[in-house]
Amino acid sequence: MTVSLPSLDRLNYHWAVSALDPKWRERALHLVNERLAKASLGRQIAFSFVEEQEDDRLLERVALAYELAAIEGLDALSRATGGDAAMREQCSAAAFRAFDIKRLLATPAATNERVMFVLQLSALAYCGDRWSDLRRWYQENAAALKPPSVADSKWDERLLYRIFDCWVRLFRKDGWNDLHGIHEIIAGLREDQKLMEETRLQNGSEAADRAIALRLVALYHWARGTEVLAEYMMQGGPANIFSLLDKNFEAAIKAATASADAQHEVILRWLHAAARMMITSSLWWGARTVNSRVSDFVRSLTRREHQAMFELLPPQRAALLEQGLLDQAKTAIVVDMPTSGGKTLLAQFRILQALNQFDAAQGWVAYVAPTRALSAQITRRLRRDFESLNLRVEQLSGAIEVDSFEEELLVDQTQPFHVLVATPEKLSLVIRNKKVPRPLALVVMDEAHNIETESRGLRIELLLATIKRDCAQANFLLLMPYVERADAIARWLAQDVDAGKSISFSTTAWKPNERIIGLYRAVADDSERAGWRLEFESLSVTDKAMQLRGTHRAGGVKPIDVRKSEVLLNNKQKSMGLQTSAMACVLSGRGTSIAVANNIDVVWNMARHAAESLPAFDRVPDEITLVQDFLRTEVSPQFELVQMLNSGVGVHHAGLSDEIRTLMEWLAESGRLSVLCATSTVSQGLNFPVSSIFLASRFVPQGKRSVEMSPREFWNLAGRAGRIGHDSVGVVGLAEGKDRNDVVRFLSKSTGALASRLVELLDELEARGKLNELDRMIYRPQWEDFRCYIAHLWAEKKNLDAVLAESEQLLRQTYGYTTLRNDPEKRAKADKLLQATNAYARSLAAIPGFADLADSTGFSPEGVRAAIMGMQGLEQKLSRDDWAPDSLFGDAGKMSDLFGVMLKIPQLSESLKEIGGEGLDHAHLSNITKDWVNGKSVQDIARSYFAQGHVNADTKAFTNACRALYRTIVNNGTWGVSALSRVSGIDFTQMKEVDRRRINALPAMIYHGVRTEEAVLMRMNSAPRSAAERLGEMYKRELGDGDGHYSVSVARKYLRELSTPDWAKACPRGAALTGEGYKRVWRVLSGERS
Repeated sequence: MTVSLPSLDRLNYHWAVSALDPKWRERALHLVNERLAKASLGRQIAFSFVEEQEDDRLLERVALAYELAAIEGLDALSRATGGDAAMREQCSAAAFRAFDIKRLLATPAATNERVMFVLQLSALAYCGDRWSDLRRWYQENAAALKPPSVADSKWDERLLYRIFDCWVRLFRKDGWNDLHGIHEIIAGLREDQKLMEETRLQNGSEAADRAIALRLVALYHWARGTEVLAEYMMQGGPANIFSLLDKNFEAAIKAATASADAQHEVILRWLHAAARMMITSSLWWGARTVNSRVSDFVRSLTRREHQAMFELLPPQRAALLEQGLLDQAKTAIVVDMPTSGGKTLLAQFRILQALNQFDAAQGWVAYVAPTRALSAQITRRLRRDFESLNLRVEQLSGAIEVDSFEEELLVDQTQPFHVLVATPEKLSLVIRNKKVPRPLALVVMDEAHNIETESRGLRIELLLATIKRDCAQANFLLLMPYVERADAIARWLAQDVDAGKSISFSTTAWKPNERIIGLYRAVADDSERAGWRLEFESLSVTDKAMQLRGTHRAGGVKPIDVRKSEVLLNNKQKSMGLQTSAMACVLSGRGTSIAVANNIDVVWNMARHAAESLPAFDRVPDEITLVQDFLRTEVSPQFELVQMLNSGVGVHHAGLSDEIRTLMEWLAESGRLSVLCATSTVSQGLNFPVSSIFLASRFVPQGKRSVEMSPREFWNLAGRAGRIGHDSVGVVGLAEGKDRNDVVRFLSKSTGALASRLVELLDELEARGKLNELDRMIYRPQWEDFRCYIAHLWAEKKNLDAVLAESEQLLRQTYGYTTLRNDPEKRAKADKLLQATNAYARSLAAIPGFADLADSTGFSPEGVRAAIMGMQGLEQKLSRDDWAPDSLFGDAGKMSDLFGVMLKIPQLSESLKEIGGEGLDHAHLSNITKDWVNGKSVQDIARSYFAQGHVNADTKAFTNACRALYRTIVNNGTWGVSALSRVSGIDFTQMKEVDRRRINALPAMIYHGVRTEEAVLMRMNSAPRSAAERLGEMYKRELGDGDGHYSVSVARKYLRELSTPDWAKACPRGAALTGEGYKRVWRVLSGERS
């Protein structure tokens, strides 16, 4: 049973709670928040809360009232049939509140009192759905969990202390061995019983002997119940676990009652209920009725060496057991869950169910992530978790084209993939061109709230609409945080109105952790010359944060070594980036802190000051050393991030390669970074929790302008603050800057329901009085994805009458048109959209072939027209030989001509011109690309094309080079070359297979920065670029020239089996990375197990 906010409110009317003075209850709630904040952050923030002498007694009295309310419902919570629902709800809600208070009270010093306190606190946590909070309390109070010594203890005491050790292990579950040790402890007690029981029953009187005998009976049954519970948590059996638990606990309670040991009786009642809650929260219980594939998955999770899992978080359990996540009658499910709530595990359960449903037809699952970084993260996790199930997880590159290797992967029938991870743009190409000859079983859309964003919302909406139309059997699972009325999205995607399901946790009391939200600012401190310090003002303007008020000192004087005038000038706030770096440094003592800025130069500056201010490691951790060696090899020994890492400072932004960002995330996830300085884009790839997050600004770049971050974007990022299982409290701060009131207003905004980007575009036109000109406005760049959507229908029908007949049905597949059509006040707008759609369809009748090319290239028909005209306008037409890699990337190659054409294509030109803004023309773009493909290092490219004579010139040049390569050439250059080859007019089908395949590999060579097909295969499997060519040569020598060696999975198997000495053979001369280092880096990047 999930504790709800209304059930907590109803507790106020319970006789034990209502008997308290309302001011006491209010004071207790404030004290809980204040003490929790102090306990978690007291070393970093000097809180200004004032406590009173009677506060401890007040908390004890309030906790007792909640305990009394909980005890009333214990029997209902412990019954096999569930008992009275209202009493169960009361028990869970009251336990929730009681745990909140009791975890902040001092642990008793006396042994028996300590044992009972820990057991009761733990039982309260389980009965109140707070086991994840209990896990943190265990980590913070390890001394309280230490088993008492049994030397010279009596037999009943020995039993109690050993059973206490068993229950600490049951509640803690620190891996398989923690639980397995319970069997050894119980087995040892059975041997001790033979030696000690008889003596303990000799007490000099019949009454005393009887009381001890009853106590021992209670302890024996308790021990047996403990043993069967441990067995179930490890193995998912016995099947009759509840009857065995009830039998042993009821017998134990009966014996304890007869012995007149009230304390023993009460703790047994609590643990009986807690045991039942533990079982229903277990992975085994959640998976018991699904299929054998899911059971095998659960088994692998429980036996994992690193981060073994045994239990579902409350929202995960509710989704599986209460809200129908695995209901096969639901074809579209939208999960609205708090960030860090465990959405990925729910997706994995649904994936396994879908694969089982479509097993006979070899169905596949598409997992869609908004960015390349998040795609890579998801791929690594799915490979790790699904490895034992022999499920093949593949990732498509972020390039907007399907290269020859990916073509082979998509149609491979000998080793077909099960899960395909891709960005929305890439999956759109796959679906529209029917690249996979098997049925799509399920689409998982991660971070699905991006459907409302300006940059890619329309693209995502139309992708889902295309899948609805083209893949009739496909089911949908959308994962998103903080979305109101998500049921509208589910109904849209479902094939019938009853098949949509929204799973929301907006009314549940559970949170991944508590969170403090506030503003920080610099204030003068005259205790030092030019001194200053930070103040943190906690706010209570939102229910997503702890209700705390006050202004508190954060850290000491000059938390980073800069003068007061650099952060505070004439009493006005200055340099929000430096203040943000300082706050991150102050809070880094309790775990990784992220400092976020909206400008890459500011990010580097924050990192420099953080690295100068934080102490260097006494001994650099192995993980840090590995990443430093990677940077020395792939970038330069002088790259300043290498030195920053000595102090545990990392950097994450678009001016770094995907590999570097992945390694930064890995270090943060491993707990090796103190501070990670990043741009706001980290929110899309941040799939790991951190201790605290500080933002220098609430504004983010959007194209050439800066816009206020949406509330949903902010809370999605803020939700990562506080590591589940580690931190009781996460901290989120915004720089106050010069507009405090506006910042407070921003924090108080609600997230609201998802809006269709298609509807927003129409609303914008209406607001400008341009809606009647939609036929003309539809040719604007922001409507490009919509035009591609219409062109896809034309490419299928190839007949104007057929297209016009289906145009409204095509629009009905979209969320926006459906929303407008269902609202009588907005149907006129829907009619306008239909009219514009038909008008555009008629215009395509004049250029029918362009629609087919639009589908195959990803361009709009207008982009296709520009591409064809550009190619036809070249002074020297490209021949088939010109397209050969050796020719195109050679000194006399015509790559420059191709970039000249690309600069005339709307979908490519803007991004390419960003590099042009650095003073580069298409010839320079061509030279950069050729150097990149021919193996020149990023640092050399930076110095050749982006060097500028100023402070930190190397870092600035490297950043600009990375942005040019990874954001522009890797994306748009790859896309452009692929598309232009298709519109070149050359019939490549007449070429030899080997030559045709090499030309088809051109885009992949640009994307991965290598010049051979074998090296592309190595890069597709996450091999570092500096070793890819040599690895490719070794691979080719071993496997020969047969077609089979061009398989992505064969190449991955080769890398997986490669020995350390063989990795060493691929090392460049003088590389800092050793063969072992390359192997370890590859495992991190690929998600392969060590």
